[in-house]
Amino acid sequence: MAEINTEAVPKATDLMEEVRLTFAPGMDLLQAIEELARSGVSAAPVMDSRRRIQGVLTEKDCLRLLYDSALHRARGGRVADFMSKLDDYLDADMDIFRISEVFLHNNFPMLPVLDNGKLVGCITRQHMLRGIMTLSEEEGSETAKIEADAEKAVKRPRAIAEMQRVYARYSKSQLVSRLGRKAK
Repeated sequence: MAEINTEAVPKATDLMEEVRLTFAPGMDLLQAIEELARSGVSAAPVMDSRRRIQGVLTEKDCLRLLYDSALHRARGGRVADFMSKLDDYLDADMDIFRISEVFLHNNFPMLPVLDNGKLVGCITRQHMLRGIMTLSEEEGSETAKIEADAEKAVKRPRAIAEMQRVYARYSKSQLVSRLGRKAK
């Protein structure tokens, strides 16, 4: 696999979107469920009166209402009673690799992005899939460039010095991964 151009690696600020919906901890859960359903988002941050994140209300959290009502005949409640606590937040400058690690260590479909403790956006699993596609396209274009340069050097080897100049632009692992497959 070619080495990745770190400048082209998507960061949280490249992947995130604006937070469209937030809830207060004391909000009625049935109202929050209605807003989640209408908005089409799978989760929303729960913010206190000082705009600090208290947790996240997910679709899965809302399903607990059905479970609780079947067992205890309870109907409704507050968002704070059903929300999930967050241990992990995303920093605005995190790259896609670190973000994927955070997603893999929890079950949240959406994670908030903070910049100096302030909520600036959110990233969903769908955003991550788009980021993977962007990264893959970047890697593909870099691979194509390496292969094109290598082909020129092989087709027209005017001098060893010219070949060395072309190959010097790339790391050993890039050349081995791309040219090693074709060499026989």
